[in-house]
Amino acid sequence: LEILSRPKSPLLENENEGWRVVYNEQGKAVEVERVAVAPGTIVKVSNLFGKWPVRRQGMPSLAQQMRGIQLVIQQIALCYPDVTWQVWQGSKLWIQISPGATAKQILPQILSTVRLSDLQYIQQEIDEQEAEELNIETSNFSQYQDSQILDRQSLELVLGLPDRCHRRRPDWVKVAINGRVVKVPELEQKIISSLARTCPRDRYPICFIHFQIFPHQINWNRHPAKTEVYLHNLSFWQQQIELTIAKALQFNMEVMPEFPLSERVEKILKVSENTGNYQTRRSIQVSPDNTAEKNQEFGLIELKAIAQLHNTYIVAEHPNGIWLIEQHIAHERVLYEKLCDAWEIIYLEPPIILHNLSSGQIEQLQRLNIEVEIFGDFLWAARTAPAILAKRNDCAEALIELSKGGDLESAKVATSCRSAIRNGTPLSLSEMQSLLNQWRLTRNPRTCPHGRPIYLSLEESALARFFRRHWVIGKSHGI
Repeated sequence: LEILSRPKSPLLENENEGWRVVYNEQGKAVEVERVAVAPGTIVKVSNLFGKWPVRRQGMPSLAQQMRGIQLVIQQIALCYPDVTWQVWQGSKLWIQISPGATAKQILPQILSTVRLSDLQYIQQEIDEQEAEELNIETSNFSQYQDSQILDRQSLELVLGLPDRCHRRRPDWVKVAINGRVVKVPELEQKIISSLARTCPRDRYPICFIHFQIFPHQINWNRHPAKTEVYLHNLSFWQQQIELTIAKALQFNMEVMPEFPLSERVEKILKVSENTGNYQTRRSIQVSPDNTAEKNQEFGLIELKAIAQLHNTYIVAEHPNGIWLIEQHIAHERVLYEKLCDAWEIIYLEPPIILHNLSSGQIEQLQRLNIEVEIFGDFLWAARTAPAILAKRNDCAEALIELSKGGDLESAKVATSCRSAIRNGTPLSLSEMQSLLNQWRLTRNPRTCPHGRPIYLSLEESALARFFRRHWVIGKSHGI
C-alpha cells in the first residue's frame, strides 16, 4: 500500500508539504519521504492477496469486484462533492468524477441518463424546536465529547423529478448519515412511499438523502460491518423526509429547476386515453379567485391560462415562460388527492342494479365498503357508492370497473381517472384558470397517479436561445 498526500488547507506552515508513505503486508510504514505533489491524496494498492491464491480463487468475478469498488467510490463522492476523483486501473483511466458544489452536480456524472436539470436539490437545517417537541435532545449536545464534530443537524436532498427520470429497480434510493452511505430500510421505504403514485408503474425514484445527525442519535450495532444502522426517534426522521420531498415536488420558484427544451420536445410521447362510455360532461368547479393570496402564502409559481389547444392542452403563462398542461391528467391529479384526503361512501336512492357479478367482484366491492345485496337471478343491488360517482349516469359502469380492480388505492386511481374531464372537452378561460389553481396546490403536481408527466415547460430563456434573441439584445427588434 502506497499513499502520497498533501493537505489542501494546512493548519501549520510545516504541513504545506507532500509525503509518500509505503506500508508492508503487516501495515507498518517501511518508507517515509517528502515528495513534490499537488494538494490531495493518491493511493496505490498492488499485489492484493498475492500470497493467498486460495482466497483469490474464492472471490467473486473480476467484473463483480470492480463494480463493488466503483459503487463505494460513487457513494463517497456523493457525500463529499468537493473532492476530485480519478481511479486508474493499470495505465487506463477507469473512473473520473469532477467536483461540484453539492451532490446534485455529482449524480449526473454517475448516472449517464440523468441530467442536471432532472434533479431537485434542497438543503435545510433540522428545526431544533420541532426536535425538542419530540423529546429529541439537541440543545444539550455540548455535553458530549464529540460536540466539535457537528454543531447542528441538517438534511440534504437530491431528488430525481418523477416526470423526468426514474429507474426499474430501487437501486438508487440511498441514505447517507454523517458522510457515509448506509442502509436504513425504514427510511428507504419512507422515501418510496412518499413518492408513491408519482412514477410510472413498476418504476422507482432516484433519491439521495444525506443526514448530518448528532452521533448520540445513531445506533451502529445493527450489522457487524456497520453498513446498517438504527436511528433513535425514527418517526421524526421519517417525517423530515416526507416534508422535504413534498417541498421538492412543489412548484416553488426558489427550488424550480430549468426545464430542458430541445430534448424534452423531441421526446414527447403521444399518449392515448382509454375510451369509455362517458355519458356526462365532466366539469371544473370554478372557485373564487384568491390566487394572489395563495401564491404569497405558499411561494408558488404563478400560472395564467391564456388559451386551450385542440381542446386537450391548456396553454398557461408564467413569469419565466409558458407551459402546456394536459387537462385530463391535471384534473385527475386534483381528484385523486381529494379522494386520498376524503374517500367518502354515500347511500344511493334508489340503489343501482348490477348484472352478472362474480363472487370475486362482490368481495372486491365489499372490501371497498360498497354494500351489495342479491336482487334477483344474476342481479345485485349496490346500495352505496363513492360520493364522486354517485350522481353520474355511468355509475353502474364505474362500479363494475371498481369490482375488477385491486386495493383501495387502485380504486381511487380508477375513480379519479373516470371522473376527470375528458380530453376533447372545451373549457372556458375561467374553468381553465380554476383547474390550474387547484392543480398547483396539489402535493405531487408533476405527474398523474399513473406516473405520466402532466406539463411541458417552455422557458423564456430557452425560447430566446431558439430564436437567437441574445444576438440582438439592446440593439433593436423591440428589446
